[in-house]
Amino acid sequence: MGRRTGFAVGQVGTALLLLTVSALLLTPLDAGKPRDEKRGRWRRPPPPPGTAGTKLFHNEDDTLSWDNDELTRIQSLHLQDFSSVEDYLKSPNLAHYLALHPVEALHMTVAINLVFIGFQGDGSNKLDVNSDELMSWFRHVDHVLPHTRIALSELSCSTDAGHCAGTANASLPPSPLPSFVHLNMSCNVVAIQKGEVLAIFERAIAAFSRPMDPDHETGDQQVDALKLEPFIDSFITALGLDRGYTVLVVNPKWSASLPSYAYRLGFSDYELQLLNQQASMPELQPHQAAAKWGREPSPPMYASRHTHTGQGFYTGKKFQVTDLQSVSSSWAKAAAQYLSELEDFQRRVIKLLGPKTKGTAALMRAATLLQGHAELSQLLLATLKLAPEHLHNPRFRATHPLEDCPTPLWVSKTRWLLLDLTARRTDWGPALGGDGVVTHNTLPDVSYAFAETEEKRADKRLSKEDNESELELKNKLSIMRNQRLAQVANQQQHAKQLHVGQHLVHGLAPGEAPADQLLDPDGNPVGAGGSSSQEAQEEVDRHHQEALLQAELNVYEEFATVHCAGRINPPIVCVEAQEAVLDLKHTLEVMTKGSGNKMLLNPDHHWDIFGVEMDDEQTSATYSAAKDVFFSELSNVLSRGLRHVVAPPSATWHHRGYLHDTASPFAHKVHFTIYTIQDTSRVLGPWRLRGVHFDLEAFKQQLSRLAMPHQAFSFNQVTLNMLDDPVLAGAFAVSLRTSFLQVPHAVSDPVENEALYLDSRELALRLRQRFDMVNTRRVGSLDPHALLEVPVFVFELDRDVPVLIDEHYNARALEDLVVIVQNAANQDEHPTGMMCDGILLQRPLSPLKHALSAVVQHLGGVLPPHLGYNPGRKVVQHDWLWSVGAHPLSWTSWGGHYSQMHIDALHRSYILDAIDSSVDLVNSGIALLQSVAPVPETHQRISSMKSELQQLLQQFAQVVNVWRAMVAHGAVLEYHAAAEIITTSETLARTFVQHCRKVLADLHPHHCAARVGGLPRLLIIAIYGTSTTAGLAVASVLVLPLFKRKAKSI
Repeated sequence: MGRRTGFAVGQVGTALLLLTVSALLLTPLDAGKPRDEKRGRWRRPPPPPGTAGTKLFHNEDDTLSWDNDELTRIQSLHLQDFSSVEDYLKSPNLAHYLALHPVEALHMTVAINLVFIGFQGDGSNKLDVNSDELMSWFRHVDHVLPHTRIALSELSCSTDAGHCAGTANASLPPSPLPSFVHLNMSCNVVAIQKGEVLAIFERAIAAFSRPMDPDHETGDQQVDALKLEPFIDSFITALGLDRGYTVLVVNPKWSASLPSYAYRLGFSDYELQLLNQQASMPELQPHQAAAKWGREPSPPMYASRHTHTGQGFYTGKKFQVTDLQSVSSSWAKAAAQYLSELEDFQRRVIKLLGPKTKGTAALMRAATLLQGHAELSQLLLATLKLAPEHLHNPRFRATHPLEDCPTPLWVSKTRWLLLDLTARRTDWGPALGGDGVVTHNTLPDVSYAFAETEEKRADKRLSKEDNESELELKNKLSIMRNQRLAQVANQQQHAKQLHVGQHLVHGLAPGEAPADQLLDPDGNPVGAGGSSSQEAQEEVDRHHQEALLQAELNVYEEFATVHCAGRINPPIVCVEAQEAVLDLKHTLEVMTKGSGNKMLLNPDHHWDIFGVEMDDEQTSATYSAAKDVFFSELSNVLSRGLRHVVAPPSATWHHRGYLHDTASPFAHKVHFTIYTIQDTSRVLGPWRLRGVHFDLEAFKQQLSRLAMPHQAFSFNQVTLNMLDDPVLAGAFAVSLRTSFLQVPHAVSDPVENEALYLDSRELALRLRQRFDMVNTRRVGSLDPHALLEVPVFVFELDRDVPVLIDEHYNARALEDLVVIVQNAANQDEHPTGMMCDGILLQRPLSPLKHALSAVVQHLGGVLPPHLGYNPGRKVVQHDWLWSVGAHPLSWTSWGGHYSQMHIDALHRSYILDAIDSSVDLVNSGIALLQSVAPVPETHQRISSMKSELQQLLQQFAQVVNVWRAMVAHGAVLEYHAAAEIITTSETLARTFVQHCRKVLADLHPHHCAARVGGLPRLLIIAIYGTSTTAGLAVASVLVLPLFKRKAKSI
């Protein structure tokens, strides 16, 4: 027994020595690159001393021009004759002699349109800036952003506050991984100078809004983002800005007497309670409202004015100003027609529902939503069926899943971002605090920024109030107003008496109205729907009040047209009249919107008839200083939008090795195998039955949108039950964990909650064993880009207690699979840890939103918008400001549809990973050439290798041309065209490295012979000729001098 043990020890030792010696002797020439195995990341070595790096395609005016000096130099490299001995010996290394330098950066242009509406003196606080000022200020927006990556190992609960109940303040921010590609933002500033465009936006906000509390129609408003998105889409397309990313900054007129508003997709708590109470209404039954009301009008549609053949290049300047006045005017006319039709539709619906019906706007919104088949409609339908006591989470004080966060910003499902400077400021972010939490002071406030300027203007007006002409005009306006209101009041009273006398009926015939019911001029009963005489009288009084408001508006219009319009520094009464008109218009809009009557306003002058008030020298200085501060803050907000939404960081799709050791994540074919794993071992209570299922068809439909042209996505579905699969049930059981989580509470300290969760790493290990999973990126072909297998495991759990993944998730993206959990006990799940206006945000009742986010992260590392790169601190940090919009990556709103910006981020990630991979290969070849120092003995060989060196330089130029083509296609959002040459870039890069090796071998043949030589014969005898530990000593004595000798010869 002892003898066998000694033999085994000797064999093990010999094997270890053999592996060690083999690894040392067979090290490739490009080994030694710094590598951080602890965190699983690659690190790029700095260029050797004395050799400057190359930043390709970087030019202030046009980053992609063919006559760029750097490109011209590269195209001419092969024309060298290599005959000068002096130049050769002066060069620090062979790469420098060949004029080859390591590539430091490639610049990809990203077209950005900055559209400003309400900045021509027609918006809030009469903020007036010209195009030159806008250009000078917004040159400070981050216009060159290095693409950054985050290792998946760092995307854990300790750093992702959105998933972890806001514990980001106790962790270090993720550190970015390097990339060669810099995103070069090309800013096109568009200042809309037509006042009618702002008037249309203000009118749209009023038409799309409804009260948060149906009992208080004049209270805080919520703007329906579902209507807002197609409206702004038509505006962007009409202006021809749809082939880039657009940031709209809107500054509507507002005064302290007007209610605040914000943008949201869902409903308020008051509305949900109302809808739940009136769930039996016929209009709230699926597809019933459309038959009664007809189709709701749609915004004007415009065809894209851009046509690309795949060969065009971005030709815009780095910074430019565009004048789109005529185009915006034509759009405003079409939009005005749409809004008129929408307002008529809303009035018709209000009449059908009855003007006295409570919450008509909420009922209209819900009925319209129920006409569709989206998961949001399913969620609403399930909400209507719930008992009132189960409307909210029974264990935690949290919002309903349909009650998303109202915000002053919005990220669309296309390619635009909206910032409304007048909208209500809301607090949102992790409940327990941390970096990037949004507060009331996060966004710049127009009223606060220019408060001192407004005070000086008010003081200036006060000093003129005692002027005789001012008093005369003020008295004239007062007389006009009083006389007109008295006249209209008399007319209304006379019309009322005449109206009653004409339409009061003494007998009742079939179909006639009751004798005590009033009829309107069209013969329709006032207060239709069986209203009492008291309700009819209230309706008549409302009409009377509307007529008075309209008459008062007419007085201000007539007065301003004569005494204010077109005047510089008009009388003070003109400013007061303008403020009064703003309040009157809003009051009249609210009244007519609730009554179903049409508001009569003259749209021709858009109320731009009050003159222009010029500032004195002191007020102008104050105003100029306030503008500088305000626009610097605004630039910061826009920069954060670019960093987090337009050009977000991405997660690494590999964990070990160099970039060029693994294929790019792009694959021509992507096959999803969706395993639906059911757990029906328990019987649930009746109210716990699923109201919203995981919509597999919607899931596949959204994943199909991620495919590029010429890229095939296929799906296969497998349904399993853990009752029939003991191995699968065992995998689930051993992965199940219990923990105690600190769940934030809205009014008290965090509550400790016991939670069940699946350990994703343990579960993934068991699933790989159960399903015999292989390397998903290399299945089916030797071509690493041929096929990508994506297994998706959906666990449908019918349990009384919810089960999450890794304590905080509903879906997780791992290296080779995606795991999703759908619970039946949705209402018992603890909230997300996100808070909005002091209330916790609930999880969606279906994991579709989180599943879509996990898949897009698995495919290309696309990260949610609360993670972004801070170039000042050089870290990736949390910032929740732009985590808005109805898309799967947002934490403030529900969303089951990918935004086009996130699809672009996925496709851009394919291209950037491929570019980084090929650049890394090319730099490794250049590093080989840098390792050779010129000496007189080798110049003769260099001269004899002229054709070979010229071929090497031509290959380098070819690689650069391919890189240029890829970034050029990316600049015009033609990522599919860039993806078609990914394989070409990698092949050329590998060929370039092989050619560098060949040049090195021809220049120093004895070095290569020493490198490729086999093990010494005596060493082989020492390893294989003995079975004792003595062989180890002999081998070490023989091999150590060998390494010293080779180290000296290199």
